[in-house]
Amino acid sequence: MNRLVVVGLIAFLLSGCSLMKMGKVSSSNEGAEDAEVTATDEKEKDEDQKTEANAAADDSSKKGSMAPADEFTRFIEEDMSDISVMEYNVQVNLSQAQRESAEDKDKDQAMKDALERAIAGYEQLSMKMEAIEVESDELVKLKQEALEGFRIYQEYLILNRELIDDPSKDEEMIAKNLEYQRAKGTYQSHLEDLADKYGYSFEQ
Repeated sequence: MNRLVVVGLIAFLLSGCSLMKMGKVSSSNEGAEDAEVTATDEKEKDEDQKTEANAAADDSSKKGSMAPADEFTRFIEEDMSDISVMEYNVQVNLSQAQRESAEDKDKDQAMKDALERAIAGYEQLSMKMEAIEVESDELVKLKQEALEGFRIYQEYLILNRELIDDPSKDEEMIAKNLEYQRAKGTYQSHLEDLADKYGYSFEQ
């Protein structure tokens, strides 16, 4: 009996529960200056500061000295965006194949093929995650937790594939799913802590 359970890690956390920026960081010496400028000057100044901030961020990124808050923003809004979409597509394709295999003459082989594609998909996800460059200790930790989640889930998919021919894999597969759920919980808790620290909130 096929007991495939389709669950995701990054797609579940960043697509199902999107991160929303609650406010922007301003420099500590802007308050006194803002009171002395007109609305037009204030707008122009803000635009100039944005240009300078962007240039500074680019320079610091190239020099490997991006501020932790900026690095977290880049990690969430840029680096993780592509990975989230990739995993979502792998999950959708697997779920669709699971439904379609029920109508296939060779149900077992159809499911094996679908699982093989998903396993390969998670291998690509791991490679893309590994290639992301992070500097801060907190993001290094978050990245490793995501990689660990991908590894465990890939092993879970392999057990699903083996279960088709070997029902004795059932208990091992259930244990692997529990291991994955723990890894996912650890990742989510860490992500939420960093989101709160840097002014993001989760929006369902």
